[in-house]
Amino acid sequence: MGGIIGRNLLLLAHVAGILSALKDMLIEPMRRAWMEVDCRALRANYAAVVQRIPAGCGVLPMVKANGYGVGAALAIGSLRELDPWGFGVATAEEGLEVRATGWTGPVVVFTPTMPQDLGELSEHHLEPVVSGIEALRACASAGRERGTAVPVHLEVDTGMGRFGLPWSGAGRWAETVADVVAEGGLTLRSMFTHFHSAEADREATLEQWGHLQTAADELESRRVRPGLVHAANSAAILEYSAVAGDMVRPGVWLYGAEVCGHRSDVVAVVKARILDVRDVDAGTTVSYGATYRTPGPARLATLGIGYADGLSRALSGRGRVLIHGRSAPIRGAVSMDSTVVDVTEHENVRAGDVATLVGRDGNEEITVEELAAACDTISYEILTGWSYRIPRIGIDGDALA
Repeated sequence: MGGIIGRNLLLLAHVAGILSALKDMLIEPMRRAWMEVDCRALRANYAAVVQRIPAGCGVLPMVKANGYGVGAALAIGSLRELDPWGFGVATAEEGLEVRATGWTGPVVVFTPTMPQDLGELSEHHLEPVVSGIEALRACASAGRERGTAVPVHLEVDTGMGRFGLPWSGAGRWAETVADVVAEGGLTLRSMFTHFHSAEADREATLEQWGHLQTAADELESRRVRPGLVHAANSAAILEYSAVAGDMVRPGVWLYGAEVCGHRSDVVAVVKARILDVRDVDAGTTVSYGATYRTPGPARLATLGIGYADGLSRALSGRGRVLIHGRSAPIRGAVSMDSTVVDVTEHENVRAGDVATLVGRDGNEEITVEELAAACDTISYEILTGWSYRIPRIGIDGDALA
């Protein structure tokens, strides 16, 4: 059954890729909203990561959540030529999407493996993360049955409190891990942890790194090699050279977000078409709930983008867009499929013009951090929140990717 599901998912991923390509072939006036993905900027951000880590340190770009919202296939297509160690995802389904791009190198599935998932993972050469002894035994058993060692990534909990073997108990569980490894059927590809506060707490981050080293030493003392030892996310790569380890796992910084005050090149620019422009009288109400009433005569423009596309409803009456290089405030509630902005102070705004919701227009720019602050959230949620209705269009230099 697992194989059937996997083949169907791969087929769906292939079909989705074809449909995406067809969308990209549509002439621009047919699009109501879209995202332009700067593949060159993505590669530049990756190169900046490589410059910050020791020679020989592996790079495992995270492409989960549809490549942090920019499109996993576009991200993989842009980065694979830079020879990453592999790609990281959150789920088996995302792993199959990576395989559908033709990538044959390592794909690590970071959601801890359940025994029932092992057949699907093995069939498509997806590498499991293991967070407990029972799952480790299940991987070893599956490997022995298939006659092929399962490459396992062993998670250690050093303070996140979600998944992983507790670092403080490494003196106890290392012996069991050594016994399981000795029985055959698996190989420890890596040992890793997650930093919980790399953006803000240097002491805690270095402490977590020390805890991971303690766990690795416990295995080494039992003549078990832990494989690659890694922990560094985007913030740790930028701030703590001492914790690079054998491999780093860049995520949100690759995709154009600011981390620890470090700006990366902007990768994703979100745009929408103006569908309607109208002059209204004083006292005109706008959108659902009539939460905004024009204080005087006004000119309003309606954009073809709403919360079903990923434009947060929290921006109602608070956000802005850029039109012809000038700011236009959102008026009233963001609707499911459309949003109204005020262009009273603008000149020559017409239906068919383009508004920028994220990115630069002229001398003005709207960053994902600005949207995150307005929505009282983090840049990760803004980037990953753009829905499937927004086609991702790869731009490489001046040409479509």
